[in-house]
Amino acid sequence: MRPSAHVNRQPVLLPPGSGASDGAAGNCGPVPSSDDDRHVRNRTKLANMRAGSLSRLVRPTPPRLLWGIAFAICMIAVETLLAYPLRAISTEASLSVIYLIGVLVVSTVWGLWLGVATAVVSALAYVLFHVQPAGRLVVADTREWAALAVFLAVAVLTSALADLSRLRAVEAQESDLTAELARLLLNTDDVAVVLPAAAQRVARALDLPAVAIEPAAVPEDGRHLAFPLRDRGACFGTLRVPNDVPERTVQRLQAQVVPSLAALLRAGHERAAVLDSLEASRERQRQLATEQAALGRVATLVAHGAGPPEVFDAITTELHWLIGEHITWLLRYERDDTVSVVATNLSDLRPDQMHWPIEGENILSQVWDGGRPARMDSFEDAAGPTAAVARELGVRSAVGVPVVVEGRLWGVAAVGSARPQPLPADTEARVADFVALAAIAIANADSRAQLAASRARLVAATDQTRQRIERDLHEGALQQFIAAGLRLGAVQAALPPELVQAKAELLGTLRSLNSAVDNLREISRGLHPALLAMGGLAPALKALARRSAVPVEFDLDVGRRMPPVVEVAAYYVVSEALTNAVRYAHASAVRVQAATRGGALCLSIHDDGIGGADPGRGTGLIGLNDRVEALGGQFTITSPHGGGTLLSVTIPIPPAETGATELVTTKAGGNGATHPGGRSRP
Repeated sequence: MRPSAHVNRQPVLLPPGSGASDGAAGNCGPVPSSDDDRHVRNRTKLANMRAGSLSRLVRPTPPRLLWGIAFAICMIAVETLLAYPLRAISTEASLSVIYLIGVLVVSTVWGLWLGVATAVVSALAYVLFHVQPAGRLVVADTREWAALAVFLAVAVLTSALADLSRLRAVEAQESDLTAELARLLLNTDDVAVVLPAAAQRVARALDLPAVAIEPAAVPEDGRHLAFPLRDRGACFGTLRVPNDVPERTVQRLQAQVVPSLAALLRAGHERAAVLDSLEASRERQRQLATEQAALGRVATLVAHGAGPPEVFDAITTELHWLIGEHITWLLRYERDDTVSVVATNLSDLRPDQMHWPIEGENILSQVWDGGRPARMDSFEDAAGPTAAVARELGVRSAVGVPVVVEGRLWGVAAVGSARPQPLPADTEARVADFVALAAIAIANADSRAQLAASRARLVAATDQTRQRIERDLHEGALQQFIAAGLRLGAVQAALPPELVQAKAELLGTLRSLNSAVDNLREISRGLHPALLAMGGLAPALKALARRSAVPVEFDLDVGRRMPPVVEVAAYYVVSEALTNAVRYAHASAVRVQAATRGGALCLSIHDDGIGGADPGRGTGLIGLNDRVEALGGQFTITSPHGGGTLLSVTIPIPPAETGATELVTTKAGGNGATHPGGRSRP
């Protein structure tokens, strides 16, 4: 709501010497007493009474001419009769002054010409009744002629001055009317609201029984005259007055009131338009500030590496608060001509309400076909499964705006309302303004998700390849080498005892073959440990500890089997850490901790070596970091010189794989392994 315009209040001017001016000027003069205040109030009241009497006497539109003639005749008669008793105390020449009273009143009320006529008739009455011989229009004495001429001159001059005073009073009243209308029309936010009050001011100023100011063009009818209020070619309303007003009032309306009123109406409308524009600009600035703040919060999530679900939920939440208390969705077009609800502020939706077909009458198909914002003000008679879902959810009207990501139609940002009235007309524009900027965040989150998914697929494919190679080695080459060794052993046993040289050579060959088998088995285990696939993470880590050159202490608190990609990543992190502890850190002991907390596997590998590990100087740690980040995890290394090395790894476990089941808790040294059932073996 706009604040009302400030109205300057004019100070009341008091008579000099009242003490008000002195008291206001820094209290330099004496403070007025109560008697002084009472005198000031009395003088002000008297001045107001005089002004009121004068305003009743001097009217902008004079009364009817017949009333003026009758009044003039009555005044002449009264003045003639009043002159008879005054003969005893005055001369005949001074009796003519009495007739100036009527001339003055008639000139003031009815104007100059009736005043002049009254002066002439008054002179004739004076000659007829008070100049000797009485009863005859004959003036014999030259002095009487001079007195009569002076009387006529004074009477005409008095009429002219009275008429001029009346005109000035009329102009003052016109100015007062214009000022009152200006205060009404220029100090309001809605001009139409103050039109009745303005009409009352005009009616009171012109002594009219009724006046109406219509805000539109209205034709004349049989009872009212209509004056179009036009200014610079534009019509701002109609002034209607009764059709029996005097002609002079009509002329005054046309010449003075209508032009000034039209100009004021134009100024009032222009002021209201300017105020509306300013208010709209301020509202738009507030909306932009709110949108920028909302986008800033979404961008902060993206910058902090939030996943697409979190970013999508933030977009629908911010859109919900921007548009109002309405339902918001963020939907993504799929390849099978359907849309998926990726985020919404609705809760407890069924699975069938999270995947909608495009077909039918709905905003999804309209946006898909036209690529432009779409609106549906009612779903009552709409056909199709999506419209049925909207009715089931209580949605009565909806607006959809396309979400364009990197030049392609990615999805729809939709707003629905459960209220009987349709959504406001500017909903599409407001949603489009926000979505146009939010599409950047959607693109970043979508690209990040696609990149993470691609990296995870590469890691999974690499692990599958390593597992296949390990299986091929174990079931192919290793078995062949073992079979060859068995045959060589059989040949050696079948040789005669006297072939000592041949037996020695076969024994050396058999030993070399067994060594090659052992090396190949180690290579196979390094590619993909079979024990990890069969027994899980805990037995595989224990197998690493048995082969380690330094003692390893484990503190394992993991749940049931995790996804293979998580277990393989954890295995390689521990394997690389143990290798580095022996080769580079010259550690004497290593402690490995593993636990599942908050849907993630947390690893900590700490050795007491020389420290100073730098991931940038080798490919092992860089590869581990890439593997962990590809799974959405975090990899940090702390390795001060002389303070050992600490690897901290967090790998998220997919929700489908988490759950509270049988726990495996192992606290042992590096010379034993634990089965999932908790039974130890040597």
